[in-house]
Amino acid sequence: MEPLPETPLERTAERDVLWIFDLALIVKAFDGTMEALGGILVLLVPPAFFLRVVEFVTAGELANDPNDLVATTLREAARSFAVHPHYFISLYLVAHGIIKVALVAGIFAGKRIAYPLFMAALVIFASYEGYRGIVQHGVLLQALAIFDLILLALTYYEYRRRYPKPA
Repeated sequence: MEPLPETPLERTAERDVLWIFDLALIVKAFDGTMEALGGILVLLVPPAFFLRVVEFVTAGELANDPNDLVATTLREAARSFAVHPHYFISLYLVAHGIIKVALVAGIFAGKRIAYPLFMAALVIFASYEGYRGIVQHGVLLQALAIFDLILLALTYYEYRRRYPKPA
């Protein structure tokens, strides 16, 4: 039996999905680049400097409202960063960013192996972000986990479209 011809609506829907996939990959590459640069910055700038900057930036807000959620969260994060070894954070950010950028570049270059590697990385990233988001009640981490899971589904769709299973 011969497959039915695609309708214009199906072609438009597929084009939209592929556009969203490409846009999500660009966002992921930008995010990876910023993470890697941030990791290098974390390594080069002393942790006490971050604490002083955050205290300076949040001082006015905390003077008006000592319970301000954003300002107190920023201060607590800066204090935690200043007392904990920042080498792990730096290494994590650089490695995480480079992996993202390399895999996205591989997908844009049409490397078949980049798809399963990217999907595996997304599973690991989403699992970690989801776990940390639940434990820390971090809405941003939970949102990043959801974004990674959506990107995982789009990547799988594109991989199967480009490389269908042999009959």
